[in-house]
Amino acid sequence: MELYMRGLVVPLLYFLFNTIAMKFDCCIGYSPKALCREEEREALWSFKKGIHDPSDRLSSWIGEECCNWKGVFCHNTSGHVLRFNLRFYFDQNASALGGEISNSLVHLKHLRYLDLICNDFGSINIPKFFGSLSNLRYLNLSDAGFGGIIPHQLGNLSKLHYLDIGNSYNHPIKSLNVEDLEWISGLPILEYLDITNVNLSRASNWLQYLDVSENLLSGELPNCWMYWRGLTRLKLDNSNLMGCIPSSMGSLFWLGSLHLRNKHLSGDIPLSMKNCFNLEVLDLSENELSGSIPAWVGNFIGKFIEIFPGVDDKTYTPGLMVLVLHSNKFNGSIPLELCHLHSLQILDLGSNNLSGTIPRCFGNLSSMTKPSNSTSPFLFHNDHYIIWGLTDTATVVMKGLEYEYRNNLGLVSEIDLSSNKLSGGIPEELTCLHGLISLNLSNNHIQGKIPAKIGDMKSLESLDLSMNRLSGVIPQGMATISFLGHLNLSYNNLSGKIPSGTQIQGFSPLSFIGNPELCGAPLTDGCGKHGKPKGPIPENDGEEDSGWLDMRWLYLGMPWGFVVGFWAILAPLAFKRAWRYAYFQFLDEMKYRLLGWFL
Repeated sequence: MELYMRGLVVPLLYFLFNTIAMKFDCCIGYSPKALCREEEREALWSFKKGIHDPSDRLSSWIGEECCNWKGVFCHNTSGHVLRFNLRFYFDQNASALGGEISNSLVHLKHLRYLDLICNDFGSINIPKFFGSLSNLRYLNLSDAGFGGIIPHQLGNLSKLHYLDIGNSYNHPIKSLNVEDLEWISGLPILEYLDITNVNLSRASNWLQYLDVSENLLSGELPNCWMYWRGLTRLKLDNSNLMGCIPSSMGSLFWLGSLHLRNKHLSGDIPLSMKNCFNLEVLDLSENELSGSIPAWVGNFIGKFIEIFPGVDDKTYTPGLMVLVLHSNKFNGSIPLELCHLHSLQILDLGSNNLSGTIPRCFGNLSSMTKPSNSTSPFLFHNDHYIIWGLTDTATVVMKGLEYEYRNNLGLVSEIDLSSNKLSGGIPEELTCLHGLISLNLSNNHIQGKIPAKIGDMKSLESLDLSMNRLSGVIPQGMATISFLGHLNLSYNNLSGKIPSGTQIQGFSPLSFIGNPELCGAPLTDGCGKHGKPKGPIPENDGEEDSGWLDMRWLYLGMPWGFVVGFWAILAPLAFKRAWRYAYFQFLDEMKYRLLGWFL
């Protein structure tokens, strides 16, 4: 079995691991060469004196070699205490620790790991001096019986990667509380944070901006947002949170930006969120949200609001400018009320199950009708943000790639309705959106002709109409869109000659394949009489989506091809013992030859 597992190791990693293991020996743990530091041993003894240990779990804490004590792990050469693990397991024949925690632990200046989970310290406060353990990477105090106010000194632990101060049970008296969460901003490389059942109600008066994206947060999104009514920006992208969007988010009346992208959220968008009428950016993409797109989203229009809650000074907020619902399970038709969003610059409804037709009133989206000359990022209605220099972001798919726009977000104007079940034609009114730089209607059931006035959309940089049922000729005006850098008209029923012009004929033939009656450069088929291909035209076998189906078979076959090729090499090593011996003998010989060259 061991040899079988070794057969799965990349030879280069095998070589590097063995080489490093021979030259270095710096693991954490006990070594006969390590001697416990006297100052650190005295600190641990002082800690033990304050601890209530009814089952004598610390009975090994005798003698001068503290690196042998249970729960204490030292560096092999320096002898410094690096890890301190007194976690209590309920299945062990022992009792939880309690008592007082001595501040002598501050002398463990090299401590990286501290775990006191599932002990019972009788609702004492988390010691403030924990914030002085400046080398801590891991701190777990969950279910350890701590209570009171969480000390803001924890924000001094700038090297911390993991922090768990949550509790499995919500006790009304023995729970932890926070006066504010500003100290979290002092943890720049924090990857995991658990504050389950921590009372956050006292933090509601100050918090206006919360960004905990790109982390390992897990569990359900808490239903506690009624305590944070002053929030104007909330960003929880790319985490492991799941469940439904809590109804209490409808209490965030001053919320200007909400990012819940790339999570595992499901269910409908709650009706209470119609109260978030100050929203300017709403990104709920890459979730599993379902139901229809609420019509009340169209009410997020420009208005005058107070700069700060309770202050008479007012300013104008433009209304919803970014709506990104990409990659969910929304169904039904596109609500006509979205046409009321005159400030909308980015509309991304791609990769859902939407049906019906494209609303003609999209031509009324006035922010897309004229090219943007603003190079400014999105700044919120709250002047406090402008002072701090905080700007918003949006992630959009353009030219077949995913981009995150920040400082130049004001220049972006996009409509993405791709990968739905939309039918009908392309409304002529869309050609009035002269400021649009990206239009993606691919992979739908859209029929009819490409609008003749599409050449009026001079700002277009990306146009994707592929995998539909469009027919007729490509309008000559398309060749005059000088900024067009990405074009895909493949797998339709287009016919005739591709318009002449260096712009459109400079694209790859892949932009036009799957249209049997299309001819002219850049396709290899020249045009004969009446603008038809000179060569034979393939007969339509009645399958309108045959091109897309062929591509699906290609995509489905790729992973299987990789699996078969991968195991074709590893299978002999797994089942042929002689081959395994020969393989690893060869690796060992190469390793020693290389070592001979370098040593």
